[in-house]
Amino acid sequence: MKIILKTLKWLIITLFASVFLLLLFLLLDAGAQKEIPTFDPTQVIAIKEYQAPEDSSLYDSLFASYGTNKELPKGFELQALIALSHYPELVETPIEFRIEPAFIPLSSRPDPITVVFPWIKRKYLVVISNESADFFEPILMHNLPFNEQIGVVGHELAHTVFYLDKSSLQLAQIAYQYEYNNEYKIPFERETDQRAILHGLGYQLYDYSFFTQKSFGRSLEEIKAMEGNMYLGPTEITREMERYEFYRDTLDTPESYF
Repeated sequence: MKIILKTLKWLIITLFASVFLLLLFLLLDAGAQKEIPTFDPTQVIAIKEYQAPEDSSLYDSLFASYGTNKELPKGFELQALIALSHYPELVETPIEFRIEPAFIPLSSRPDPITVVFPWIKRKYLVVISNESADFFEPILMHNLPFNEQIGVVGHELAHTVFYLDKSSLQLAQIAYQYEYNNEYKIPFERETDQRAILHGLGYQLYDYSFFTQKSFGRSLEEIKAMEGNMYLGPTEITREMERYEFYRDTLDTPESYF
């Protein structure tokens, strides 16, 4: 009995010590970026449709400007670089793009190791799923058109920009709220779409929204009527784009997607 009590005692002490050290690391966190490069909306250039080029000149140019500290996703390197070109705040930020089986088609988060240990430079992950439930299969990255691929990566990078100046404790709170509180989760994702649109990716999100909703079997009328969901619907994206002068090209009609 004494041995059992002694073992439990040391287990409890070890647990409390581990929790204390974890909290200490979080409190000492220096990973939050105090000075974020200025984003100037007047410099945004919005391209209605990106198309895959026939040569590598565009890739080489973009990699020279936006490839620093980036581990690009194999097979989607150019799409990632084009999306990154819309986020000057991320030019020096370490970002690793991973392709692996995951339920969610794409996700973005800080690398947990670099959040917990304050002496490691903060890095961010963008996970691209190559295998998921049948429901998500039609909208996995490898099944999307080129322009839509850029849009969805741009949405994830809009998350990354939001995380830049957050402390580890703030990131932990965000993760908890996102997981357990829909009243937080829904506006969080909608604001992320708005941030991507501000960065010049409205056309791509508009195309992506029609593609995904059509893939889920929704009718033209249902898609046009979408309001207040977790992500902005095409009509909401249109209204958001109207706030910015750099969206000069006319959007395709909803009927053209059917």
